[in-house]
Amino acid sequence: MHDDDSRDLEPPARADASPPDDPITDGRRAWVDLTGFQRGCLEAVARCERDDRPRSPAGLIATLERRYPTVSRARLEPALRALVARGLVATRGGHPGRTTTYRLTGAGRALLIQRAERLAALCDLQGSAVDEGPEPAAREDRRSG
Repeated sequence: MHDDDSRDLEPPARADASPPDDPITDGRRAWVDLTGFQRGCLEAVARCERDDRPRSPAGLIATLERRYPTVSRARLEPALRALVARGLVATRGGHPGRTTTYRLTGAGRALLIQRAERLAALCDLQGSAVDEGPEPAAREDRRSG
């Protein structure tokens, strides 16, 4: 008896015909490809920008310590380098005697906005409800109906 499990699928034309390793442009994939700490760093840069606080490593560490009890420069710098390499964060400074500062790029801001919109849609939040949040009774009504 012939053991053919190909299910009428054609083999690839070449052995190296795997999908290309192109940069990911889908926001969902880009978000899940970041580690949890890298996501936290991206959010910390955005939070510091919004609140007009320093975006130096020391300022980012102070912001991150609310979520992560112990954050060191040794842990922060590789995460920031990864975000810079992905084009989500840009640097300024870093010359001798100057502190490096970080800012969101358009791609980084777009990724955070996409994430916020997905979470808002998941929770049935729309428009100003994202900013204010629904009343507790309204949340219960949505869950039951």
